[in-house]
Amino acid sequence: MKNSETYCKYIREGAPETEKFDMNRPFIKQRPYGLPILWAFSWIRQKLLLGKTTKIGMKGIKPPYILLCNHNAFYDFYVMSASIAPHRGIFPAAVDDYIGREWGLRRLGTVPKRKYTADIGLLRLCRKALKEKQIFGIYAEARYSLCGVTEVIPDAVAQLIKHQTVPVVVLNMKGHHIYDPFWGNHHHRYVPHVQATMTLAYTPEQLKTASLEDINKRIHELMYNDDFRWQSENRVKVKYKKRAEGLHKVLYQCPHCMTEYKMNSKDDTVYCEHCGKKWKLNYYGELEAQDGETEFKFPTDWYKWEREQVKKEVLDGTYHFECEADVNDLPNSKGFVHLGKAKLVHDMTGFHVHGTRLFDGEPFDMDIDSAGQYAVHVEYNYRFGYFRDCIDLNTIDDTWYVFPENCEFSVTKISLATEEIFNEIWRQRNEKRLASKK
Repeated sequence: MKNSETYCKYIREGAPETEKFDMNRPFIKQRPYGLPILWAFSWIRQKLLLGKTTKIGMKGIKPPYILLCNHNAFYDFYVMSASIAPHRGIFPAAVDDYIGREWGLRRLGTVPKRKYTADIGLLRLCRKALKEKQIFGIYAEARYSLCGVTEVIPDAVAQLIKHQTVPVVVLNMKGHHIYDPFWGNHHHRYVPHVQATMTLAYTPEQLKTASLEDINKRIHELMYNDDFRWQSENRVKVKYKKRAEGLHKVLYQCPHCMTEYKMNSKDDTVYCEHCGKKWKLNYYGELEAQDGETEFKFPTDWYKWEREQVKKEVLDGTYHFECEADVNDLPNSKGFVHLGKAKLVHDMTGFHVHGTRLFDGEPFDMDIDSAGQYAVHVEYNYRFGYFRDCIDLNTIDDTWYVFPENCEFSVTKISLATEEIFNEIWRQRNEKRLASKK
């Protein structure tokens, strides 16, 4: 209750005129006098989990360069800071990260970004940072991984890289999802071993001759990670008794009876409330069915299977989600403005939110075309939303946190559907384009 009251102070019940985030404010370089403290703290945090960063091809590489990082947990920031020391960098950060702490975050070298929007300002910031001999860091997945496996990396990353004249470095961190899983309600597990690899992906000379296709392929290869498989292969033992609690948020469909939204979890077990089947998550991140066949050895394989199930609905054109919703707007770092109740529809055409504002009775709406939305950010038990699951919808000017109500749902499925709808739309467009050339 105490945490709920603390977070609720950042939810306001009405503000018709509210100042917006200044997305174009120049970045602030990290202060030299504070960096030794940051590096020392980050190094200590990394060593507490016996972490080590292995550097490949990095001899003589100094800023400016582009740093691409995978993203599994807040712990990533400590390992990243320790890995780039004694240098400093500029990093885009999601606008909700600034709630109640914008002054400090900006002085740590961050710039605000609305997720999954085509923001030309980010390119300008990248060029400015590199010109000033900074590291420009990008968490290319733009969110924490839902299940410890690499999420969507957009083609725009390769396009940004191609047009720069600096080295490109990839920092791949393993074990962080096991330590602090996105679905785990921020309950940390002690992981006696984490790893990070910092690899020079391209020199400026190599970038000149590399095609976008080659850059895309190499970046995906260097950034790929599957934390549960890594844990099993390296026999990293996690004894935390409640290590599976919350996992049902990701594994929302039972592979035994095929029922959706009836999965649950307790301690080290995930189970289906419909058919009763149970799976234990053992010390090494492997699933073991208590009775009958173990359909998937790793949660990540189960997650990939769910994607295929959603893809079938998309290909059939039958995917559709509709419900009542509660909507909060995030105009700036002071916190959310509670807009009110709305109708949420997600279908093959995109996201549609239509409601009436609490504070003046005026209508509000947001429509996002599926062809321009390659992914969507979701939250489990969101701390600034009375610990409810939600969908984070963004335009260039607005960020809305949408909380489905009075229905059975999974924000994981909505996330997967967004990606598969986008993929199918562009697959069809490419087919038509190729056919027209014949």
